[in-house]
Amino acid sequence: MMSATAMVTAMGAAAVPVIGLATLAMMLVGLAVAQFARRMAAAGSLYTYVSKGLGPTAGFLTGCALILAYGSLVVMCLLGSGRRVVGFLVEAGALHRPAGDAPALLVTALLGAAMTAIVVRGIRISAALTLLLEAGSVVAVLTALTVAAYRGTAAGPPPSALDLGVFAAALLTGIKALVGFESGCALSVEARKPFAVVPRVVLWTPAACGALFALAAVLHLVALARGGGADGSGPPLPVLPALVQLGLASSLFACAMASMNAVVRVLFSMGRERVTPPALGRTHARYRTPYVAAYAMVPLAVGVPLVMWALGTSTRRVSGWLGLLAVLAFLVAYLLVCLAAAPFLHRIGEATAGATGVAALAAAVTAGSLVLVVRAGLNDGLGWVVAALVGFLGLGLLWLLRVRRRAPHRLSAMGFFDAATPDDILPGASPDGLAPGAASRRAR
Repeated sequence: MMSATAMVTAMGAAAVPVIGLATLAMMLVGLAVAQFARRMAAAGSLYTYVSKGLGPTAGFLTGCALILAYGSLVVMCLLGSGRRVVGFLVEAGALHRPAGDAPALLVTALLGAAMTAIVVRGIRISAALTLLLEAGSVVAVLTALTVAAYRGTAAGPPPSALDLGVFAAALLTGIKALVGFESGCALSVEARKPFAVVPRVVLWTPAACGALFALAAVLHLVALARGGGADGSGPPLPVLPALVQLGLASSLFACAMASMNAVVRVLFSMGRERVTPPALGRTHARYRTPYVAAYAMVPLAVGVPLVMWALGTSTRRVSGWLGLLAVLAFLVAYLLVCLAAAPFLHRIGEATAGATGVAALAAAVTAGSLVLVVRAGLNDGLGWVVAALVGFLGLGLLWLLRVRRRAPHRLSAMGFFDAATPDDILPGASPDGLAPGAASRRAR
């Protein structure tokens, strides 16, 4: 929502329809994903879906793309949260403005440790804390934007010409704000009535987030229209900067935790199916969570920022690179799941012209978005990020070839999922507090 101000500065009122296009693109992908979510519950999420639609090779590539996408989001959001916590302390007067990134990296490491402990403890705590943090951050940011709209703000330079480069950069920002909406699919095995709840989550999450994003852009347009001095048209409100920093810190931490929950379940599924090291498929003896996969992410979440800092790269630049990498990886996974929807429906005898047409349209929109985002990256001199994505997927293919040569039967077993039972559809809950039907599904 805060990035909407940069889009308005670059594009003026054209930022709102661009946000609308990004939202529509993600909702189309959501329609394709919902075709799978209505019929299977799988911790592997899109990895499992594509395996059932296009086969093991495409499914494994999707898993690799999701690992890279969620992993990049974990690191990027933890870094951002660490910076914002330091910013909040500075705005609140509890800390002098630091000269470097060391305090932010220290806070990032502490947040990473807390996040890992929460994720290992269980999804119930993670989900409740995520909802609380996100709700608080939305209220904080909306409050700041509404006050700014009421008071007015100094008009910036006129928007630059709306050429393809500006449009691509704005679309990248819009998509980056909405990717990850499908992460609820990874929790479907642990959810109550997943075949009803998860499709609704997949469809309405990008719509709701896109609406908030567009509202933020409109509020900034109102603030620019009202004008004002450099400090606003009214008396100074020193609490607002601290409020915004706190809201952004909590939101980024919640996003990191949600991404962590999703990536560890993808790693868990691949480990259980023994197409990656089987240790990743182990669960905690007490909490029954994929703790090995969670601990495996810690060196990435904390180590990458430390290495880049040691090399003299600012955390802000690292976050920008990771954001582009995450968007590219998500779009690859989305393209593959859109392409997998029609073959999957045809295979189970439930294909319809409408579902096939929506999946084809979603695939075309996603492919076009991928091209535009790649172009934006190349224009910014970040072709090496695109190459890093291609290289990672290439390494994934080499690993899959190794598995195929040593244990070909594992590929045919890829894509475990839970089918619906009467308890998933009819009222009632199991006595142990699990999702209705969960015990019978897991027993199979």
